[in-house]
Amino acid sequence: MPLPPAADGVPPLPPPAEEAARRRPAAVAWGLHALARAGQAARRRPRTTAAVTIVLVLAAAAGGFYVYALRQWDAAQAAVKDNRAEDAQGSLDVCLLVWPRSVPVHVLAARAARLQGDFAAADAHLNRCLKLQHGATEAVQVELLLMRVQRGEEDDVAPELMRRVEEGSPEAPLILETLARAYMFYMRYGPAYVCLSRWIGVEPGSVEPLRWRGWVLERMGDRDAAIRDYQRALELDPGRAAVRLRLAELFLERNSPVDALPHLELLYKQTPDRPEVQARLGECRFLRGDHEESRRLLERAVERLPEDTAVLVHLAKLEQQEGRPGPAEQWARRALKVDPTDAEAEFTLAASLEAQGRRDEARAVREQCARHVAMLKRVAQVLHDDAEHSNSDPDALSEVGTAFLPTNPRVALYWLHRALERDPAHQPTHKVLAEYYEGKGEAEKAASHRRQLKSDGKPAPP
Repeated sequence: MPLPPAADGVPPLPPPAEEAARRRPAAVAWGLHALARAGQAARRRPRTTAAVTIVLVLAAAAGGFYVYALRQWDAAQAAVKDNRAEDAQGSLDVCLLVWPRSVPVHVLAARAARLQGDFAAADAHLNRCLKLQHGATEAVQVELLLMRVQRGEEDDVAPELMRRVEEGSPEAPLILETLARAYMFYMRYGPAYVCLSRWIGVEPGSVEPLRWRGWVLERMGDRDAAIRDYQRALELDPGRAAVRLRLAELFLERNSPVDALPHLELLYKQTPDRPEVQARLGECRFLRGDHEESRRLLERAVERLPEDTAVLVHLAKLEQQEGRPGPAEQWARRALKVDPTDAEAEFTLAASLEAQGRRDEARAVREQCARHVAMLKRVAQVLHDDAEHSNSDPDALSEVGTAFLPTNPRVALYWLHRALERDPAHQPTHKVLAEYYEGKGEAEKAASHRRQLKSDGKPAPP
């Protein structure tokens, strides 16, 4: 892609790549003519030969560096498009050195900084664009809005961004991607699904929105539709290993190792040392009854995936089925350290305790497992309802936030504050937030929530 002109209308350095290509034959002819004349001059005036040589070498070096800079521009664009912002930084540094007044270069640099969470650098590049252009171009305006999305203000700017999508903005894919990413992060599956479906409509040949929509559909409970999206993504790009692996995992979760096996065998053939592939193939072998091969694969995988709960649980199941409840208990407890609410790990732990004659402990684990299953079902139902229509029940929103607080505070706080938006005096939410901030040592925030708590129907004293 050629570089656009700089802000003042003067093309940055030589002409863009396409124009340079058109001029290349003439340039070659001129170069041969120049060399011939330089040779004649050298024979007539030997003292000028060194100077002529230096000039020609410098000219060649300048041309080579410009070609190098164009390649760096292409590399930076590709890296940012693929969400590899860190990889783009070195290329962008070269581009900013060569084209310090190019608005497109500064916009791309701002986008890369935003994707890395460096809002100060992104602001600096966008302010530079405003000075160069004496105002904001469409790309600059969109980038400013997307920075607000990434800062958590998606609801404030979504109407303006969607209006631009409706009007056919060339930035529509980027807008929809950024909004979808924000909604997915906060588990707002309904708005995420809408954005991803629109993105697929704008770019029907793109794999990424299909992959993301499959992820959203899983969490909305429609795994059949998720499988269709993953399969369509693989039709468009059979080399997407992450999509193929997730599709195989879905088949395993549905207890369908026959469907998972072809995908896993292909992945294992391509990357036999990848631990995630070893782990899932080991699970598949376990479901097919090949315990020896399953153990070999799972024990190799767990060395590099010590916190993969599925690997730990399947190793526990292997030990349990082979009559070793003690080691089974150890694997199950390791899984529960990673995820205390993993129902499969709790069920396996209870079975291993039962086999060791520790019935009271087994009963307590089963009761805890039942509570965790009920909580997860409730959270899943609230998230599903919120996807269908924005939830206005502060109790339900507070439940979701409370459930996620131990493992994902940022998501939890988002849902707890949504509960307070619906009911600013919601007592369970203020209580949870007061205890959370007290535990973090943030006394001022904790006190602000404590002041909202009531005692005997009256506000608590300040």
